[in-house]
Amino acid sequence: MFTMTDALPGSRRGTALVRALSVVFVAALVFATLYPLVDWRLRAPGAFAFIARGLPRYWTWFDLLGNLLGYLVLALLLTLGWLEHARRWPAIVAVTLAGSALSLSLEAMQSYLPGRVPSLLDWLSNSAGALAGAWLGTLLNRTGRRTDRIALPVSDRWFEQGPPTGWVLLLTWLAAQLVPQRLLFATGYVAPGLQRLADSLLHAEPMELTTRSAGLWSGATTAGYGVAIEAGVVVCATCTIGALAFALVHGTSRRLLLLAGIATFAFGLRSIASQMVYGPDAPFAWLTPGAQGGLVVGMALLYGLETLGPRARAAIAMATTLLGFVLVNLAPQDRYFDTTLAGLEAGQLSNLHGLLRSVSLVWPAIALVWFWRRAGATRARSL
Repeated sequence: MFTMTDALPGSRRGTALVRALSVVFVAALVFATLYPLVDWRLRAPGAFAFIARGLPRYWTWFDLLGNLLGYLVLALLLTLGWLEHARRWPAIVAVTLAGSALSLSLEAMQSYLPGRVPSLLDWLSNSAGALAGAWLGTLLNRTGRRTDRIALPVSDRWFEQGPPTGWVLLLTWLAAQLVPQRLLFATGYVAPGLQRLADSLLHAEPMELTTRSAGLWSGATTAGYGVAIEAGVVVCATCTIGALAFALVHGTSRRLLLLAGIATFAFGLRSIASQMVYGPDAPFAWLTPGAQGGLVVGMALLYGLETLGPRARAAIAMATTLLGFVLVNLAPQDRYFDTTLAGLEAGQLSNLHGLLRSVSLVWPAIALVWFWRRAGATRARSL
């Protein structure tokens, strides 16, 4: 019999956190789908006329995956937070129907709003995302119940015992990769929001934050430190997600399999997001010299990270999360990217994409809390 002092906090606190996140996510989803909430009047023969029109003639993978990922995260939160003890298939059916009904209602309400176009494809992709999230949530709930009844040796376990909030954190990070960002794996880019806040507070003497940050790198060319910063962002993100994956799965071969899956999905989503900004002929625009160097260094560091204990990995992940957040907001501007993205935000980047952008902004803060709880966990348990 062995004891371990790196256990996760109790499942009750984890469930309460997931429930709170699910409520916030539903509210944000409704707001993002129906924004702006003005000028309500029916602009179609009927609120559900979009169903009879059939599938739209023009659509993009960007829109399809954005809708699917948004409702996948929603269904996962609902299943983990509210149906953790429910039977598998009733839970899947209930959450899928709830997600599909919510999507149908919001699509119908879009018929009353200017600039919103309800779509049958959106409803179907949202429903598919709800089904996928419910299935994944019941799988994690089932694993959690099994490990609650009997503590298995580490070598016999796929998943870490305790509340599956780490899986929620991982999936939200993957969903955030669909958000167009200039830097690979960038999250927590709050510089524009801070600039607007500074402008509103300092009317007489507005402060250019980007100019101030560029001044920190005097003596180096913009291109040079831009590449170095991007490499640093990628290294930090790789170490953070690697530490998260190591905390969720046991065994070197299983961890490698999970990391390969994470990389495949993340690169695929980044390619789709890059095509939205740089055009359909540039799916790998994200593979810049800085990104290449950061991936090489980050993968090398993962080897050493895997040999550490859970609490040491969590402490390192806190440092890389915080450092990555700082570097993302110190990176030099790309005028072409910013101009193109502004045009997209005014048109195509609406609805769930705005919600995913918000998830990308707050992800580092949530990750810090999660790793902090793991680094400070001292309750012993038997293995």
